[in-house]
Amino acid sequence: MPSLCWQGECIGSSRTDLPDAVSVLARSMAQNVPGKVSVVITSLNPFLGSLYDTQRIAVIAFLGELIGYCGRVDGTLTETLMNSLMTRLVDSSQAVRMLCIRGLGNVAGAGREQVQKYSTTILSAMMAGMDDREDKEDDITLAAMSGLSKILAAVDESHVRGILINIALRIRPCFEKERPEVRSEAFRLFGNLSRFSDGPSRAPFLEQVHANLVTLLLHLNDSDEQVIKACKYALRLLGARASSSAMNDMFQKHLLHDAHLHYGEFVNDLAKVLICDFPDKINFYVMGGISFFKSFCPVIRSNAAMLTGFLLGNLPKEKQHSISKEHICGALILLLKDSDSAVRIKAAEAMSLLYTY
Repeated sequence: MPSLCWQGECIGSSRTDLPDAVSVLARSMAQNVPGKVSVVITSLNPFLGSLYDTQRIAVIAFLGELIGYCGRVDGTLTETLMNSLMTRLVDSSQAVRMLCIRGLGNVAGAGREQVQKYSTTILSAMMAGMDDREDKEDDITLAAMSGLSKILAAVDESHVRGILINIALRIRPCFEKERPEVRSEAFRLFGNLSRFSDGPSRAPFLEQVHANLVTLLLHLNDSDEQVIKACKYALRLLGARASSSAMNDMFQKHLLHDAHLHYGEFVNDLAKVLICDFPDKINFYVMGGISFFKSFCPVIRSNAAMLTGFLLGNLPKEKQHSISKEHICGALILLLKDSDSAVRIKAAEAMSLLYTY
């Protein structure tokens, strides 16, 4: 097995392929020759401190894959693997750090007892991983969010209560990342946080739902299909926890995974529900929409104009005094000068709905 690491690049066609190839090998060994696993782990551990990145990458990928299998049959092996992964969280190689985070997420497959035992350590590592300053392509952040979703599905609420809002705040910038995989994973993770929205965490978490609702609605018409599906998934989960049965009914009925959504019609109908059920939040939602007028993505700028127009257009005259009309109209006028013609069209359509103001 050590020779596998020394000749690691022969396993896959490139260093990028190496972790996945080694992970397949680890799964096969755990399933077919479980009695040999402890011997292999002992043989590989010395290579955790290797001078060569490829060797450390291969070893961490292997051990990180094993951890989800070993915990079901031998808790002492889980402890050994946890220690191995934790020692390389500060590795000089970004790929190694990413694979450590990915491996820690696999503890979710080791059984409830192991998840509860290591949950605090794992959650802390995931949060730290999202702050990695060298993670320019968001690979570590992506692994951390994926791992968090796995761990949160198995951990008790008491372990998450103290950091629930912190997690919500940490992933918020990921909603607007250019890489669609990051946006998609962030929305899914936010939806999964709804599992902990009862009890003491309910009020602060619902505030996070309102704070991110506009973002979720705008990305329901994202340029990437997987992001759209992730937003549908999140809104279905969040809607069940929100204090609006009408809004939840719309989410459950219209935001089906593979169904086509008539976005403009949906947002127009939802705007009416929001005005009825959350009248004190409308100015907040509108200002949130306007903040997306400067989004890097033309589709999101168009969606923001549309949402703003429907919220204002459906607002009863007696409630229009609560809206910052001058600021909103000024922002829409600026959007009429957008470099993208589709955005200018949506801005004009939004302004056409303001004839009662």
